Amino acid sequence: MAIIHDDIGRRRFLSQAVMGFGLLFGLGTLLLRFVQFLVPSPGAKQYVAVLIGSEAAFPVGAAVPMDLGGHKIMVLRTDEDVVAFSRRCTDLGCLVSWNKEREEFLCPCHQGVFDKTGRNIAGPPPRPLDRFEIVKRGEQLYVNIQSQAG
Repeated sequence: MAIIHDDIGRRRFLSQAVMGFGLLFGLGTLLLRFVQFLVPSPGAKQYVAVLIGSEAAFPVGAAVPMDLGGHKIMVLRTDEDVVAFSRRCTDLGCLVSWNKEREEFLCPCHQGVFDKTGRNIAGPPPRPLDRFEIVKRGEQLYVNIQSQAG
């Protein structure tokens, strides 16, 4: 009596088993990434107060560009207050500049315009400039920036 080897059935089974495990692995990975997207990261943001100088060092109506720990900011002193904005345009990330005569921030990339409160008023930027909190301790001004560690 001869033994018949059914190689075609075995190959089909192994092929379907490998494809099934690959499909399950791919769907599991996709599901894991989807859950990671929906669930916020547990770590709270850490902020550091960085000294930028005395209030008198900032003339009224002038904006002073600074680079603090990788954050490019613009400190603007108005008649009412001192405010700090990110210099990165919310459209493409180009560095905005201050036009003292018009009292506006101007983006050179696509002619985005922001008013002195950082609100987008013209051009393609989809949202206002990011704002940094300024803390006054005596005559000294500090900017709260997000720390790079953590």
